[in-house]
Amino acid sequence: MNSSAKASPWWTQSVHADRRPFLIGRNRIQAALRGFFAREDFIEVDTAVLQISPGNEAHLHAFGTEAVTTDGQTAPFYLHTSPEFACKKLLAAGEERISCFAHVYRNRERGPLHHPEFTMLEWYRAGESYESLMMDCVRILALAAETVKTPKLTYRGAESDPFAGPERISVAEAFERHAGIDLLASVAADGSTEREQLAAELRRVGMRVAEDDGWADLFSRVLVEKVEPHLGFGRITILDEYPVSEAALARPSARDPRVAERFELYACG
Repeated sequence: MNSSAKASPWWTQSVHADRRPFLIGRNRIQAALRGFFAREDFIEVDTAVLQISPGNEAHLHAFGTEAVTTDGQTAPFYLHTSPEFACKKLLAAGEERISCFAHVYRNRERGPLHHPEFTMLEWYRAGESYESLMMDCVRILALAAETVKTPKLTYRGAESDPFAGPERISVAEAFERHAGIDLLASVAADGSTEREQLAAELRRVGMRVAEDDGWADLFSRVLVEKVEPHLGFGRITILDEYPVSEAALARPSARDPRVAERFELYACG
C-alpha cells in the first residue's frame, strides 16, 4: 500500500457503510427521546442559533459573526454555545416543561471528547427538584441503551451499566476522595472563593500551580486531572453540589449556600 495515498473521504460508499449503523442508531435514539418527552407532557422548542451575547461562562468561547443590514450597518452576533438562555426566557414567559434538540457551537474546542459543533439536548422542568432531573438523565440513558439493544455503555474499553442504580457524590466529596483536597475550605459562606487557600491545597498534594491561575483554573485542573478519570465506571456517576461560583444560573443549596444545585452525569469516565 502506498503510504502517501490519501484516505477515502467519509462520503465514499464503502466508508459510509461502516458508519451507517451509528446514523440509524442515532435516529432511533432521538425518536425514542422525543417519545419520552411527549409522554411527560414536554413541549419541544427550536431556539435561534444567532445571539447578541456570547454568554459569560469562563471556559466557553463562542464563534463570532457579523450581521449586515440593508443600509450597510453592521452588528456583532454569536453562534450560541447552548440554547440555555433562550429556553430560560420561555420559562420566564410561563412554560413549565420544554425540551430542545439544538446544534450548538463552541470555539477553541477540538479533541477526542470535544468538537466545535455538536447536537445538545436540553430540557427543563419548572417548579420541580433537581433530583427529578437527575432521574430523567438516568432514565434517558437506560432508554437509549434499550433502544439500540445494548446491555452496557462502552468507550475505549471502559464499561458502564445504564440499568444499575447511579452513584451520587458531591464535588467536595469527590475532591477529598480522589485528590485529597478540602475544596470547601477555599469557599466562604457567601460563596466567594479564596484563591490562595485552594492553591495551597494543590501544592500540598503535589499539583502544579501557575502564577496566573485563578481559583476557577485551579478548580478545573483538579476536576479534570484527579476527579473525572474515576467517574462513571461500572455504573453511572452523578456529581453534584458544585461551588456556586461554578454554577451560573443554578440555585444555591438550601443546605449549604456555598454550593449550588448543579450536577453532571458521567458514564465511562
